[in-house]
Amino acid sequence: MAEKLNFTVDLEDGVFVARCIELDISTDGLTKSEAVENLKEALNCYFANPDERLDRRLSGNDEASESL
Repeated sequence: MAEKLNFTVDLEDGVFVARCIELDISTDGLTKSEAVENLKEALNCYFANPDERLDRRLSGNDEASESL
């Protein structure tokens, strides 16, 4: 079942920033449509392998949080 996600697009310092509200994922682009397309790509990557990501978090090996 597909879940709906909310997003915003704001102009900040000359670039458009698209943010997925529920997942705190952000991307940018020179145009509004580019920022939205980049956000779609980022979300596709995020959801590409959820089982592996969950396993890493449960085992304490979440590389994403360690690299921040």
